[in-house]
Amino acid sequence: MKLIHDSVHGTIRLKDWMVEIIDTPEFQRLRRIKQLGFANLVYPGANHTRFEHSIGTAFVAERIAGDEEIIASALIHDLGHTPFSHSGEAVLRRYVGIRHEDLKEIVRESEVRDVLERNGFSWKKVVEKANKPPVSSVIDADRIDYLLRDAHYTGVAYGIVDFDRLVEKISYDGDEVYVDISGVRAVESFLISRYLMYSAVYHHHVCRIARRMFEKALEWMIERDLLNARDLVKMDDHDVFSIMRNSEGFPREIGERLSMRRLYKRALYAGIEEVGVNLSRINQRKAEIEIAEMAGVDDGKVIVDILPPESEEYSIPVKHGNDVFPIEKISPLVKSLKEAQALNWRLGVYCPPELVEKVRKGAIDFFNIRVSEQKRLSDLFEF
Repeated sequence: MKLIHDSVHGTIRLKDWMVEIIDTPEFQRLRRIKQLGFANLVYPGANHTRFEHSIGTAFVAERIAGDEEIIASALIHDLGHTPFSHSGEAVLRRYVGIRHEDLKEIVRESEVRDVLERNGFSWKKVVEKANKPPVSSVIDADRIDYLLRDAHYTGVAYGIVDFDRLVEKISYDGDEVYVDISGVRAVESFLISRYLMYSAVYHHHVCRIARRMFEKALEWMIERDLLNARDLVKMDDHDVFSIMRNSEGFPREIGERLSMRRLYKRALYAGIEEVGVNLSRINQRKAEIEIAEMAGVDDGKVIVDILPPESEEYSIPVKHGNDVFPIEKISPLVKSLKEAQALNWRLGVYCPPELVEKVRKGAIDFFNIRVSEQKRLSDLFEF
């Protein structure tokens, strides 16, 4: 057994087989992948990695379930992340057709598989459980750790939750995760924290702009055979940035902009009620081309950012005796959070600062934006 000191959970005890997994090249890669992508452009302390988050998730999973197979699943759950974490997720999905949760092919050809089998695990079962409760669900080991960890490193207190109370009231029956009715207040606190962290950190407009700039550079390099999309699950932040900065043209420009924090700016940032077109029918790439033509600017100078609405779930099952019901049935606060999340949604169109006025006009016309003369109060909180 090995002891490590974690900045969030304190002393974590690692069994020998866990240390063996951590020492594999596939797991060590996570040391070089930032947990929050480009969030350090907003919060300078946000330089933590998928490495410590994965160890923390295994710690939380052990508190919830205690089953070694589940602990192993929690430990490896992020092996499929691309450089800069979720910043490359859409590109991986578009060009390879997989998500970071799709671990089977990664583990099949890895040293991680050898370690698991040598220690009596079924690697296929471990992979399968990485995407199931209590590792991954509406309330899970993954979310609990990243909220605590991201709040700690960004310095944003919104993500602080009562960890001990929360895990004490979570039960796992081998299939699903439930929360005892006496733990509803702890869950409400968890959901409030998650909601605030999404608006203040994960969906901060600077993070969104940097992420889309990075995605555009990746797409440019993939389409010109400078980068194999399948290699993204083997690369780290340094690998991909090196390719960008040693390229010519667009990816090099984006790499330099991200390095020096000379980011694109918002030409349009509109709420769902202001958009006059059916966004489900909009192709982001075609929208970028059309808006660039309407604005009379070069292709690549316009980036469209359409987030899926209401991406986070809130239906946590609450147990009272033999009865189970969704938390929103007894918590009006949860219903309010769902409504507030929808109101926080924004459509973004970004471009270099000097082109903002030109691009704004084209974006307003393309998305048929209903422009209000009165600035919304919610916009006053954008920073």
